[in-house]
Amino acid sequence: MTTIQDQVLSSRINGILLPLAAMKTQHDWGVGDFASLREWTEFFAQQGAKIVQILPLQETAPGETCPYSALSAFATDPVYTDISDVPDISASPEARQYVASLADKISTWHQAKKAPFFAVKQAKLKALWLGYQHFLQAEAAANSPRFQAFEAYCAAQSGWLRGYALFRALKEFFKWQTWTQWPEGLRNSEPQAVAEFEAKYREYVAYFSYVQWVLDQQLRRAKVFAQQKGVLIFGDIPFGTNLDSAEVWSERANYRLGWEIGAPADQFSKGGQRWGLPAYDWEYQHAHNLDLWRRKIRRVTELYDIFRLDHLVGFFRTYVFAPGDDVGAFDVQGEQNQIDRGYNFLRMVLDEAKGKLPVGEDLGVIPNYVRRMLVDLRIPGYKVLRWEREDNGYYREPRNYPRVSLATTSTHDTETVRGWWETMDPHERANIWEMISAQKTDGNVPFNADTQRAILRRVLDSNSAITLFSWQDIIGTLDRVNTPGTVGEENWTYRSEYTPQQAADVYAPQLEMYRQLLKETGRL
Repeated sequence: MTTIQDQVLSSRINGILLPLAAMKTQHDWGVGDFASLREWTEFFAQQGAKIVQILPLQETAPGETCPYSALSAFATDPVYTDISDVPDISASPEARQYVASLADKISTWHQAKKAPFFAVKQAKLKALWLGYQHFLQAEAAANSPRFQAFEAYCAAQSGWLRGYALFRALKEFFKWQTWTQWPEGLRNSEPQAVAEFEAKYREYVAYFSYVQWVLDQQLRRAKVFAQQKGVLIFGDIPFGTNLDSAEVWSERANYRLGWEIGAPADQFSKGGQRWGLPAYDWEYQHAHNLDLWRRKIRRVTELYDIFRLDHLVGFFRTYVFAPGDDVGAFDVQGEQNQIDRGYNFLRMVLDEAKGKLPVGEDLGVIPNYVRRMLVDLRIPGYKVLRWEREDNGYYREPRNYPRVSLATTSTHDTETVRGWWETMDPHERANIWEMISAQKTDGNVPFNADTQRAILRRVLDSNSAITLFSWQDIIGTLDRVNTPGTVGEENWTYRSEYTPQQAADVYAPQLEMYRQLLKETGRL
C-alpha cells in the first residue's frame, strides 16, 4: 500500500498555508472553525492546491494567542468548534436560545479585523456546556450509542485526556491561577487529592473531555472531506508547551523544572532567545522509551496527513538556560552524541507516523548533519527562498534544492513575500533578482504582478517535492501572522479580509496566475 510519505515525495505537489483562525466564512463567529476549514479546503482545491497547512490548533490560556505556548500538547482549542454542527446544542432549547441571544455579538466579532479569540471561545464554551447538559440528560442517562461512542473515545485517548480534563477543570476552579500556587496535594498531582477532586466534580471534569470529543469528530470529518477533494491536511506539533500546561502538571518527570528552552543568537535575536517554556529531561524520556513523544506523534497522525516537527534541531540538541543563568548552553555536548539523539528520535517519529509524512522545521542555525539526516530519512526540511545561499554568498538556484524538501517564499514567522521584497536592501534585491530573472539591475525592481509571478514561478520550478505558499503570498498582501520577539494583539490574530466566494472575485487575477503557474511547472 502506498503511504502518504511515498505519495508526496514521489510527486510534485503544491500547498497553501492559512491558519485556521484566519479562515473567514459567511457563518463563522469571528474565528475560523472546522466548517471554515471545509469551505477553504474546497476553495483551495479548486485553485489546484493539494495541501492545506493550518498551523497548530492547541488550546491556549486566556490572553494567550500563540499556539506554541499552549495549555496542552494534545488538546484542540474549543474556539475552533463549529457550533452549528454540535447535535446536543441543536437538540437543546436552552443552548439554541443562548446561541440566538448572541446574534449581535457574533455579528460584531465576525466583522472584526483581528480574530477575537477570547470572547468567541468563552461564548462557545457556554454553548457547549448547555449542549453537554442535554447530552447528559438525553444520551448518558439512556446509555445511548452516542454516549457509548463518547466513552470509547475517552478510553482510547486516556493517555492524555484524563490529565488534560482534570487540569482544565482545576484551572477554572482556581480562576486560572497557575498550578504552582494550588494547594499542595493538587499542586503535586498526588493521586488521592486528584481522585477526591475528580469524584467531587466528576460531571465538570468530564465536560472538558466531551468538548475534546466534539472537536475531534469535527476535525476528523474535515480531514475526510479534504481527502475527498484530493487535499492533504498539514498540521503541527509545537516543540514545547507552557509551564502552566496539563502535561507539565501531570507528567512533570518529563521536564526539568526551572530550566528554560531558548535559542542561540540568530537573525531574529542578537542575544539569543528565551522562550519561557520548560526544558525536557531527555535522560528521563529516553529511559522511558520516549513515551510522551510517542503519544504526541500518534495523536497528530490521527488528526493530520502531514505534520510539522517544530524546532527540529531541538531533538538533536536543545539550547537551555539553567535557573538564574543569563547565558544558555546546549543540553548535550559532542557532535556524535547530538547525531545519536536526533537519529533515535526521528526513527521513533517514522515508526509512530505509520506512513504519514513528517516535515522538519530546520530553520535558523542548523548543523549540516541535521539536513543530511533529513534527506537520508526522507523527511522534508524547509527551503525558504530568501535564506538559501551558496558558500559564495549568492542565492541558491532552487532547481538544486534536494528532492526531499519543502520550498517556500515565507513562513508564519516572517514578513510576506511582498513585505520582504519592499523592505530589502537594493543590493540584495539586485542579487536575488538576477538569480530569479537572469537580469542584472540596480535593485530598483518594484513589487508588482510580474515580479510576484517571477518569484512564485522560481519556487514552483524548484526540485523540491513540495512547494507551499502562504495565502498572503499568493494574493500579494502584507498581513503577517506573527512577529517573533514581540508580544501583542497583532500576533496570531490575522484574519482573511474575505470569504472564499469574495476572494474568488477580488483576487481573480492572482488566482488565475497561481493556477497557470501550477500548470506550467507540473504541480497541478
